[in-house]
Amino acid sequence: MSLGTKIRDFRTERGMTLTQLAKKLDVSPSFLSAVERDIKKPSLIMLKKISSHLNISLSYLMTDSRENTVTGEKLKNIRKGRGLSVDDLAELSEVPVEDISSIESNTIKPTLAHLEKLSAALNVTIRYFVDRSSNGTNLGDKIKVLREKHEMSQAQLAGMASISPSLVSQIENNITMPSLETLDKIAECLDVETSYFLVDTNNASQYLSSLSPEVISLINDPKVQAILNAVRDLQPGELKFVLNFLEFFKINRKELQ
Repeated sequence: MSLGTKIRDFRTERGMTLTQLAKKLDVSPSFLSAVERDIKKPSLIMLKKISSHLNISLSYLMTDSRENTVTGEKLKNIRKGRGLSVDDLAELSEVPVEDISSIESNTIKPTLAHLEKLSAALNVTIRYFVDRSSNGTNLGDKIKVLREKHEMSQAQLAGMASISPSLVSQIENNITMPSLETLDKIAECLDVETSYFLVDTNNASQYLSSLSPEVISLINDPKVQAILNAVRDLQPGELKFVLNFLEFFKINRKELQ
């Protein structure tokens, strides 16, 4: 999807006419039309204005979607996180199974119609799929920091996770994206949950956009906030102990009462 096509599609999705957006940008409708048809290139200042008025990230506008595999990886991860098969998601979203598989494998790029249906079925915003953080900590950086904290070499982590040292190097340098299975192995070796790598901790808006309204409402509950405050300083091993105890309590609550 070209820059101009992205701007046109999101302008239309936001219910704005060409003239309305041009007025907000303080440019002529003919100039904006040329931008949307990829005849003219907007300046960086104008791109910032466009991203602001259309409520999409500047990084998404500037990234060549032919090279961007973020959407497919995010779709696969959140689908599996919801416990859905491709067939399940196809039924919920009314997007063909072939299209979902192709999007996840980055064979095709999703249309805006695809994203609207998939985001509605998965109860997330479209922005969750198209945003790519330009200032947050990348997955590779997170793995490297944790590996060094555990005083492991790349070769040691590779051996524990049963992958090659070259793959670890490529992941840490953000050259390649690991499969979810590989990420699970790395997370286990580094004593963290897989979700730690999938959530951009430096980009709260992206994280919140991936949550359902019910979960956001639950987080605002004072009792839930008290629990979060109580566990936020725990070490990974301590937190795992607390979670295991909660699971034990849920299973045996009748006998304990």
